[in-house]
Amino acid sequence: MEFTEQPTAASAKKRSIFFAALFVVGLVLYFTVGLDKLITPERVKPLADHPLTPVLIVLSMAAAWTFALPGSVFFFVTPLLFAPPEATVIICVGSAVGTIMGYGTARFIGGPWVERFHSHRISQFLSRHSSFASLFAIRIFPGSQHGLINYGAGLVKVPIIRFLLATIAAIAIKAFLYAKAIEGSVGVTNIREALNWQTLTALSLLGLLALVGHIVGRRKGLQGLS
Repeated sequence: MEFTEQPTAASAKKRSIFFAALFVVGLVLYFTVGLDKLITPERVKPLADHPLTPVLIVLSMAAAWTFALPGSVFFFVTPLLFAPPEATVIICVGSAVGTIMGYGTARFIGGPWVERFHSHRISQFLSRHSSFASLFAIRIFPGSQHGLINYGAGLVKVPIIRFLLATIAAIAIKAFLYAKAIEGSVGVTNIREALNWQTLTALSLLGLLALVGHIVGRRKGLQGLS
């Protein structure tokens, strides 16, 4: 028994070190290069004509969310390149792929770096509240930490189909509203400048309604058991 477990433990340790190193490298590059400052409307506009741009956005979102890196930059860049309907589809596809990658990394790969997210407040929330409504709410609120949400859902083993459907539903609404807000903005340099109070209020209200639905459904479930 000891002979068969030892290689497994050694390979798991090497795998953890490898993915932790990849994450650290990606994190350092993201912040040292200053990606958010380099991306401006003037610089990204020419990319709209390239046929591989949507694929690049999807792959970049997947890579970022695989290592729980911030992904809000894609909600800003994509509407600069494409009309709101097309931007929404691209962001949804990127979110779906990134969600699966991040969820799978946390649930099936693991390692010391991933395990440290067990105590994060998002993981704790998802361990207690994993209905469709609560998952939808946590996604649609402005400023959601999508990468960490993916990790948390993987760690507490939220059902992947429910998690993915709630993610796509929330991201579709959020991406479209963001794209419409950015489309009507002039001279903005980041997504915070582009978003108006109407967009933020609408997303917040949808999130609150979803949470109310989750609470009501949970109470009915508890009453049915009593």
